[in-house]
Amino acid sequence: MKIKTFTVGPAATNCYVVYDRNDAVVIDPGFEAERVDAFLKQKKLNCHYILLTHGHFDHIIDVPGLKALTGAKVVIAKPDADCLISPLRSLSTKVHLEQTPLEADFLAEEGSSFVAGEMEFRYLLTPGHTPGSAVILCGDAMFSGDTLFRDSCGRTDLPGGSFHTIMESLKRLYELGGDYKVYPGHDQATTLSREREFNLHMQEAVFGVDGGREPEFDEPEDDWDDELDDEGYPLIDPTEDFIP
Repeated sequence: MKIKTFTVGPAATNCYVVYDRNDAVVIDPGFEAERVDAFLKQKKLNCHYILLTHGHFDHIIDVPGLKALTGAKVVIAKPDADCLISPLRSLSTKVHLEQTPLEADFLAEEGSSFVAGEMEFRYLLTPGHTPGSAVILCGDAMFSGDTLFRDSCGRTDLPGGSFHTIMESLKRLYELGGDYKVYPGHDQATTLSREREFNLHMQEAVFGVDGGREPEFDEPEDDWDDELDDEGYPLIDPTEDFIP
């Protein structure tokens, strides 16, 4: 099994092409669908699935484009399915991005598996960053989306986020047997054994130690319904670099 990483879009999202022989899946094609498709064609790969770790815009905005180019089936965890349809749910309105609505072909649940050639991809639901955040396992590789990063975890102050819930998800990952190479939604790859030892948020989740919580790990406000501009977009601080 080989893994090609594309870092795409304004939030530097990691999109992964996972392939073996002529079979492939694409994980989180946030942007640059044509670039990803060019790689698939160069390698003569049949893309069976577009697998999504969650529904924020930076992970899903180019899903319709890639599906049109490849014919791949789209998979997202059921609680985040509306993100593919609603620009409010995906937060694409927050950055004034146009989103093409698309319904998923499959709604993943806990333990759902999807096979491409000799590769099997299994969903573990790890809510907290979003209600439908998931980790995808294939062999000794873990595609952790925005649940687990090197030395950190996904923010929980956006609608649908929960710091308490992501702590439960991090504890669950800590308790998985063995080790995994972790391919996160942003930043550099790591290993689960390294995060068990050095990730302060995971340490807080498991042992209750102070993880050095920052404002992005506050509980979210109820909604942004009372904070819309004249065009109906949620207001955003113009000095803020918004990374979901």
